[in-house]
Amino acid sequence: MNKIEIQDPKVASKISAANAESEKRKAELGFLGRFFGSGENVRLYIVGTIALGVLLIALVYTLVPERNRSPDLGLKDLWTLVVLPVESTIIGYLIGSRTGEAADKKPNP
Repeated sequence: MNKIEIQDPKVASKISAANAESEKRKAELGFLGRFFGSGENVRLYIVGTIALGVLLIALVYTLVPERNRSPDLGLKDLWTLVVLPVESTIIGYLIGSRTGEAADKKPNP
C-alpha cells in the first residue's frame, strides 16, 4: 500500500489519532465483535445468525436422500422437536426484547 506524505502537522496528527482509535476499537471488539459489530442491534444479529443456521441445517437435512439420514431422527421429529421450538423461542425473545426496550424508553409520570 502506498503511503502518502502529509506536510501539514495538524492533519498528520488527526490521521494518526484516527488510526490509533481504529486499532483500539478493533482490539476491544475481538473476533465476534468484528463479525457482528457493536451497538444496540448486536443481539438481533447474533439471534438472527443462530436462526438462519438452524434453518439451513434443517433444510440440508431435509434435502439429503432418505437412505443417508439417521434412522433415529426422522423429518417430522427434526422439525417438530428441534426447529420449531428453537425458532419460536427466538421469535419470542426478539418480541420480548423489543417490548422491554419500549417500556424502558417510556417517561415516568
